[in-house]
Amino acid sequence: MSLTKKLFLVLGSGIAVILICALVGVGVFALLTRLSDSAGGDSAMVDSAAPDFSLPSLNGHELSLGQLRGKPVLINFWATWCGPCVAEMPLLDATAQQYLGDLVVLGVNQGESAAKVNNFVQLRGFSYPFLIDAAQNVGDLYKVSAYPTSVFIDADGVIRSIYVGEISPAELEANLRLIGIE
Repeated sequence: MSLTKKLFLVLGSGIAVILICALVGVGVFALLTRLSDSAGGDSAMVDSAAPDFSLPSLNGHELSLGQLRGKPVLINFWATWCGPCVAEMPLLDATAQQYLGDLVVLGVNQGESAAKVNNFVQLRGFSYPFLIDAAQNVGDLYKVSAYPTSVFIDADGVIRSIYVGEISPAELEANLRLIGIE
């Protein structure tokens, strides 16, 4: 094979590798962009009034978000089958106890029966309030697309942050500061 043919073969192979890497890079960027757009919930909701809702609690009483106006609220959308949801629940329970009277933490279960959720919560000994969104209407209202999703609402009823995924203590603390909890 002549030197010219070898040179074209090497250059052609190099260009093909560069093109493949560029295409993969563009694909990864597009995927990450789409994930980050959905991972933040609906970013258009941040800095807007939190939609009001009313849901049954595990004790059977209806609780509405409007009843909690005047206190910061952390709404955590979750499901019993969601590993990251279950993993962050002890942190949420400890936070609810630490800021009792200053912060309301609500666990809003998505798509499961009250009996299943009650059994789950009792077995693990969690003490913060749990609401049942069996038809996932409130999840839809908040544009929840993944679990867990935590919505941080200030005392004026304004959404200050939406966090998707298992939240770490540092991330929780930073988001709580956004709603006036120091």
